[in-house]
Amino acid sequence: MSFFGLSIAGSALDAAQVAANVTSDNISNVNTPGASRQEVDLQPASPIPASPAYDTHFGPGTIGDGVLVNAITRVHEDAYDALFREATSSQYFYQVQQQQLTATQASLGEPNAGISAAYSSFQTAIQSLAANPTDKPTRENVIQQAQALTAVLNSTAQSIQTQQAQVVQQAGSMVTQINGIIDQIAALDGQIRASSAVGDNPNTFADQRDYLIDRLSQYLSVQTSVQPNGSVLITVGGQALVNDTVAYHLAAPVIGRDASGNPVLKVGFADDPNPVDPTAIDAGGGQLGGALDLYNDKLTPYLNALNNFASALGNEFDRVTQSSYDLNGNPGTALFQPIVAGSVISAANIKVGISDPSQVPAAVATTAAGTLVSPANSADNTIDTSALLDGNVTLNNPPVSPGGVQGFLMIAIDGITPSSVPPVQVFKYDTSPGGNADTIDDFINNFNAGHYGVDASWDASSQKIVFTADPMNTDLNFRAEQEAAGGSFTPSFTITDTNPTAALASGVAATSLLSALGAGAISGVPQTSQNAFGAANNGGANALLAVFNANVGVGALQTTAGNTTPVGPGTVVIQPPAGDPQAFAQVQVGQVLTIDAQPNPTNVQPPPPPQENVVVSAVDRNTGTITVTMTQAHAPGFSITTAQTQTLGQAYSSLVTQIGLDTQTATTGTTTQTSLANNIDQARQSIDGINIDEETQNLIKFQNAYQAAAQNMNVLEQMLQTLITMAQNI
Repeated sequence: MSFFGLSIAGSALDAAQVAANVTSDNISNVNTPGASRQEVDLQPASPIPASPAYDTHFGPGTIGDGVLVNAITRVHEDAYDALFREATSSQYFYQVQQQQLTATQASLGEPNAGISAAYSSFQTAIQSLAANPTDKPTRENVIQQAQALTAVLNSTAQSIQTQQAQVVQQAGSMVTQINGIIDQIAALDGQIRASSAVGDNPNTFADQRDYLIDRLSQYLSVQTSVQPNGSVLITVGGQALVNDTVAYHLAAPVIGRDASGNPVLKVGFADDPNPVDPTAIDAGGGQLGGALDLYNDKLTPYLNALNNFASALGNEFDRVTQSSYDLNGNPGTALFQPIVAGSVISAANIKVGISDPSQVPAAVATTAAGTLVSPANSADNTIDTSALLDGNVTLNNPPVSPGGVQGFLMIAIDGITPSSVPPVQVFKYDTSPGGNADTIDDFINNFNAGHYGVDASWDASSQKIVFTADPMNTDLNFRAEQEAAGGSFTPSFTITDTNPTAALASGVAATSLLSALGAGAISGVPQTSQNAFGAANNGGANALLAVFNANVGVGALQTTAGNTTPVGPGTVVIQPPAGDPQAFAQVQVGQVLTIDAQPNPTNVQPPPPPQENVVVSAVDRNTGTITVTMTQAHAPGFSITTAQTQTLGQAYSSLVTQIGLDTQTATTGTTTQTSLANNIDQARQSIDGINIDEETQNLIKFQNAYQAAAQNMNVLEQMLQTLITMAQNI
């Protein structure tokens, strides 16, 4: 019985020692990242059947044989791992975006020192120019404010481009970290398999692997599955990163192309057969997912929007300055020009092209500055502009009555040749009662409604009709035609009256409309700085001022389609115009375009083709085409322009607002997802984490058990010694 008792006490010592060691290991790893609590599973040893000589209450099988260490169990709740890793991926996704977007917001310098402030100062300078068109300091200020505007555009674009480069570099570092982590996981899989195969406990290896998977979730949205052999399968977007002991490395980030040919930041696998443009992984969340989304869906669209703003800025103001005269009567030049000659204007590629204050275009051609138009009144009569023209005795040369005169005014400007099919720059007039030119007022209103780039007005003091170039009074179809004609802008214009020979019964030829208005001498004569220029004229400055409040196309697309057959209704692939495969290079999905923009149809015959706005549903950079859905049918060569839906200021404000919303989303996402991840981790740690107080209590418990077993063994040993001594003395 004493030897049997020693065996029982010995098992107690062994069990208490193992339990104390496990508890000590827990305590030593209380601050070790990823360490899970381990517990000793103690079970009674199998009982030994009793001898028949014992009393009945010690019947067979009732004698215990001590305690055994059945297993050392790892306390770990896998369900919390998946929740924690999902929240962690979201947390780090937003965290990366918050850091960069906050920097983007700061680089804008809004509202006091950014593009908005420079744009407002430029507008103030133009207002002063309109009030003092010949003042040199005022002209110098226009140049200075324009330079300040282009400088802040350049710096803002450069800042975004720098951020893009930083994101690419950061993504490269993330890929290096990811590859290192999956290598370690694959190695641990091998150790776990080997340990399990020989019956050892792989708890520590499992802790290390789970911790590495937690770290991996900071970079990617990963899915894990433990295999029957103890190894793990880790996938991202359905593609394996780790399978057993094999790690599949990611390649360094590259600027590749999506299916439509748009440049995108991509990360593929290292073994992709096309390393310069690999099949991109779906990173989902995490730092890498956030970086890819930041580059492709935030910074790139921001830069595109900024470039569209810059291109529209250059297009709108340059159209006016090139349609005006400078202080010396020379045709105006482009105020905004590309830094790299021959390339398109963008935020990083824009400068001021005028340095001499006298070259600031502020005047436009107007017949009021020349001598070719004479008073239309007869003798000292005052013309009533609301009275009928036919037979009006207050006119020096009235249209005959009855019947009036009918004809065409052909308006040539900016290289556009007037034509009647399609109706471009042609005003069909009729002075008979009820006609569109039966009074001077009706003629002026209907002529100006044609948007020919020339305005008509009445000077009551001189009793003269006045024709003035107005680059702001043009329709999109004119701009498309102008672009197709070579894109040249000129400050001169020519109005030609067809002067029909509709004869009366008496055989006297009818007069022309221009003759009736005292402007017959300008018919067919170009109105230039030689005969229609005044240095103090501020028409060009007023036109520049009007740009700030006008709806414009952002960016500046004005062209004609390369389709050679009729298209629509339905889904239409628009071909770029012949010879210009990059015509749609700046068009983006979601952009609104105007098809077949036309002037007021009441002034032209035959009626113009149907105008409609369409939304770009796809852009293919490989073929240079865009896809839209039309509700109307359109003839070949239809015009395509950016829809004039917002002012330049509104376009930039939309960009600032979007950046602000994205930054706020990232900030809120970081806060909420960090809190969620922390809460889940606390719940996880409450189950499998190591509690120092609890482990200290366990250590005392096992130490006491060990001491008790040792004391029991000591007593048994003394009993045995006594028995042995007594036996020797017998």
